[in-house]
Amino acid sequence: MWLITALCGADNFVSPIIMRQVLTEGSLTAIIALAIYLQFKNGRFDFSGGATMILTAIIAGNVTYNAGGNVFMFLGLCIAVGVILSLITSIIYSFSRVPVIICTIAVTLVYEAITYLIFEAKGLNIISYDISKFGKIPFIFIPLIIAILFFLFYSNFTVEGKRGKLLSMGQRSAVSIGISEKKNVIACYFVTGIILGLGALVYGSQNIISPQSNLSTSSILFSYIVPVFIGMFLGKASVDAVGIAVASVGMAIMNSGLDCLGVGGGGVQQIIFGIFMLGFYAFSGQFEKLKSLFMRKTLKNTI
Repeated sequence: MWLITALCGADNFVSPIIMRQVLTEGSLTAIIALAIYLQFKNGRFDFSGGATMILTAIIAGNVTYNAGGNVFMFLGLCIAVGVILSLITSIIYSFSRVPVIICTIAVTLVYEAITYLIFEAKGLNIISYDISKFGKIPFIFIPLIIAILFFLFYSNFTVEGKRGKLLSMGQRSAVSIGISEKKNVIACYFVTGIILGLGALVYGSQNIISPQSNLSTSSILFSYIVPVFIGMFLGKASVDAVGIAVASVGMAIMNSGLDCLGVGGGGVQQIIFGIFMLGFYAFSGQFEKLKSLFMRKTLKNTI
């Protein structure tokens, strides 16, 4: 991207302002992408993550501001509210026996409606106050590191994290050998709530949040989903959390480069973004075949 912007006459891509923008955007994207991927890798596509994050930010931010609290109060409240809302979602899903997509869409509509019923439907605006420090460098790295550590610990060092992989590969088979799906769902949503709370902390510190409706929070969630699929591919060479973090920074670099070229918004950006994603998915989908072809040609030339 630096070469592309330089060739097009834009010499400000490596400026400190752009680098701070890349790190800030990449950190927020990585946190939210980790929350999405944690549910996705356990076999669930959850539509309620965006609504949970927005409602958490509105509640925690307003309570902190009205109480004259500090940034650490905001951090604690975001995690607490995020966990509570996620656990409510997990309980509804576990005991209603409704498919996860339908269940989480219903939960999303309820959480969005609540944003109009609290704090006089004013949403949240704390960008200019001290309690928004976690949305800026270098403080933004604190919630990012916490999110990565919780993700790695749950996925690799807990029983429920490992059982979640079995459930995603075959629910009936996993249940037949004694794995409790309800217990696993609640544990997974507990950790997801922590990560979404951290995402709410950063998102609420960077954005003015208005009350939401008509599944508008789903678009917020899906805007951060691309690094999940890229990170899954990159994670094959390392671990999935690292892959998602690298993919998040990569997407931030791409977006900042397009801004430098003057196509950071509108239809042109979407066309470029769509072509890039199509090319990446095509490459990742055929990666094993390309790798095998490369190995055969290399072996043939060696002989």
